[in-house]
Amino acid sequence: MRPAGARPIAQVFVCTHARRPDDPLRSGCGAAGPALFATLKRLVIDGGVASRVWVTATGCQGHCPREGCAVTLYPKNEHLVEAAEPDARELLRAALTPRAPT
Repeated sequence: MRPAGARPIAQVFVCTHARRPDDPLRSGCGAAGPALFATLKRLVIDGGVASRVWVTATGCQGHCPREGCAVTLYPKNEHLVEAAEPDARELLRAALTPRAPT
C-alpha cells in the first residue's frame, strides 16, 4: 500500500443503490441517484474541475429517502437527502465552497 498521488479538494458521494420494489425502505436512491451522478460528472468535466472535485457513485449511505437520493460532501461531512438532478449545480457549488471554521 502507498499513498495516492492525486488528492481532490472535495468529493461528492452519490447513492445509486436500487432496492427491490417490495423493500420496506423503498429508497429513491436507485431512481434518482444515477441521473444526479451522471449530471455531476458532466458538470465537473465541463467546468474543468474534475481533478479537484471527484464524483463517486456509492451503495447505501445509511440515509434512505423515499424521494431523491442521499449525497455526502467530503471533507465537509455534510449528509444530504432528497437530492435530485436539478440540485446538481448547487451541490457542486457547495462542494467547492470552503468549509466554515468550527
